[in-house]
Amino acid sequence: MTASRPIRHDYFFDSERKGRTRSRIVFISVVVLGLIVTNLLDNTLFRMFFAGPVRLNELESKAWYQILRQAGDIRTWLIVALAIFGHAFWRAFGGNAPRIRFGHIIAIALAPILSGLVAEVLRAVLGRERPLSEGGEFQGHVWRHVLAGVYHDGTWFDVSNLGLPSSHATVAMAGAVATARAFPGSGWILVPVAIGCGFTRMLAGRHFSSDVFLGIVVGWAVGALLAAAFRRVP
Repeated sequence: MTASRPIRHDYFFDSERKGRTRSRIVFISVVVLGLIVTNLLDNTLFRMFFAGPVRLNELESKAWYQILRQAGDIRTWLIVALAIFGHAFWRAFGGNAPRIRFGHIIAIALAPILSGLVAEVLRAVLGRERPLSEGGEFQGHVWRHVLAGVYHDGTWFDVSNLGLPSSHATVAMAGAVATARAFPGSGWILVPVAIGCGFTRMLAGRHFSSDVFLGIVVGWAVGALLAAAFRRVP
């Protein structure tokens, strides 16, 4: 009989490490390509999807539009987190239901808040204005100087009419990803809702497609990172 060869445990770690590296490279490549493509198509897509003042008033009265738009409100995800906390609290006092980790609840509550802050900081740093000027005229890509939102024309921390990235899309995607990590399968519903939230901002003429795309990327990253950070909290 021949002795079996010892298992190289470092082989599995190397394989896992290479897999993570490949995933990161793919993610970065998709982000860079997506930003290039959306920036090139921004003006065309804006003219295609901007509803205009009259039609926008009609859309804002539609329930589906408001549902998608409010997915970008931090308070929406705080309500979701509180509802899940209520479930966990009820179970702790004898309720017969599957156990939910408090780490999941924390991630769902914090992800929209933190991602919204990140989006505001990025707006201040990048300094690109919204598609429409403050007078309501289409202006295309207009860049102020870097850090324009931090200090501009004698004013500190003013991000008015700055739109890159979309904070609504960022908040919506962060909440969706954090919730999907806590409840596998729910992402098939929540992620499209988050994307739809970004789409409503294009309909309203408040953001370019690249604003929405970057917001989705930032929200996804923040939601995933927080879900991973709190996954061991009981």
